[in-house]
Amino acid sequence: MPEAPGSLIWSLPEPPGGQQPNLSRDRIVRAALKIADAEGAPAATMRRVATALGSSTPMSLYRYVGSKDGLVDLMLDAACGEVSTPAPSGDWRADLRALALANWDMMQRHQWFAELVHTRPPLGPNALRLTDYGLGALSFLDPATAMTYLGMVNSLTIGTALQLAEELKMRRRVGLPTDDDLRAAVKPIHDEIVATGRYPNYNRWAADGGRFHDAAGFPLMLDILLDGLAARMP
Repeated sequence: MPEAPGSLIWSLPEPPGGQQPNLSRDRIVRAALKIADAEGAPAATMRRVATALGSSTPMSLYRYVGSKDGLVDLMLDAACGEVSTPAPSGDWRADLRALALANWDMMQRHQWFAELVHTRPPLGPNALRLTDYGLGALSFLDPATAMTYLGMVNSLTIGTALQLAEELKMRRRVGLPTDDDLRAAVKPIHDEIVATGRYPNYNRWAADGGRFHDAAGFPLMLDILLDGLAARMP
């Protein structure tokens, strides 16, 4: 969990400028986002961010972000700030779906987000704005049920984004970045498994082309979850 100074970073005033005009809280966070987007969350160290901003020492950044945890909190909330929410339509399903898809799009731009967001409570102003919007869409339910259902949607979004990000990292690590690369690599093993005949249902799927529906993916999973929630609505 983040240290106490990091968890309160949004309420701390910006340090007075003048000594290092190239530094500001926003510039530090933007530099960290750029590094994390390009190289992953572990690369966004205080030293790397300081170097990117032309600062001679990482210690100069602590005046602005409090700690490394504070920087991560600010990065996560800055990413949440990119998620726009439409005007409430009065249709809970449409509003939750729009919120989840907007979150999903953000997590595809920032693949490190899902890796880090569950390591700390999402209590930044932008994260709370999104939570408040989702709870508003479900305001006809009691608060505990509304938060439970919103949590299910968020868990699906974050969990699916994390799974995809980890798969992409694995593929890059072993040199199989595309689906065609992966199919070619596993074909000898796959053909051997099919030849045994031990798995008739799997073989039936393989004989059909080993396909998934084109619509498969996060939007389909989201719609199935929303179908389930709709069936439980009063």
